[in-house]
Parts: sequence; structure tokens; C-alpha cells
Amino acid sequence: MKNAFLLLTILAVICLQACAGFERGCSSSCADSLGADWIVVQYNMSGDPYRCWVLESVSISNEAQSDGIYWLASSGNLVHISGTYNRVQVEGEKWNQGFAEVGLTRESCEAIHARVYSVEGSNYQ
Repeated sequence: MKNAFLLLTILAVICLQACAGFERGCSSSCADSLGADWIVVQYNMSGDPYRCWVLESVSISNEAQSDGIYWLASSGNLVHISGTYNRVQVEGEKWNQGFAEVGLTRESCEAIHARVYSVEGSNYQ
């Protein structure tokens, strides 16, 4: 009886983990195929946010042979980034929680995205 209970408990834990993995995989596949809402932050060598994008209904793909990702911007340009970055898939209009995941707000992300960098170096305009 004790062994049967232990076996059932182990099977239940395995099933719960499989469901969580299935949900994550399904969410990822749907985002790749159909698009999703995203916050993408790229960092410079000092660990400071360098670029930030708020993307709605966009499909982000992983580069096959690198650490990069790419997506088609609303401008029609293909944007590719690599290096140090974070991305958050925003579910159910929970934008504030998504920005909190990367330590930013929508306003700070938009300000980072709008920065113009000088040709000479890292001076911000």
C-alpha cells in the first residue's frame, strides 16, 4: 500500500512537470508561428540597457548557428541582435509586469530606444 502511494505520488509529480513543459513549449511555438507581444532589451558591455523594443504581435526567431534573435519590424526592416539581451513574452496585456521582469518601465524602454549615439563613441545625444 505504501509503495503504491509513493508510486502514484511520483507519477503525479512527473505529470505536473510534463504539463508545465508542454505549456511552455506550446506558448513558444505559437509565439514563433503566430507572433506575440514582447519586450526586448539589449545591453552594452557594462551591463547597461543599450537598446529596448516594445513589440506587439511580432514573431521572434532564434538564429540557428548563433546566440542571436531576429524579427521583422513594423518598418519592414529585419532586426537582428546578438550578445547580451533579455526578452519577455507579454501575456494578456500584462505590460507592467513584463517591464518589471527586465527592471524597466515602458517610459524608460521608449527613452532607451529613442537614444541617438554619436559616431565617435558612446556619447548620448
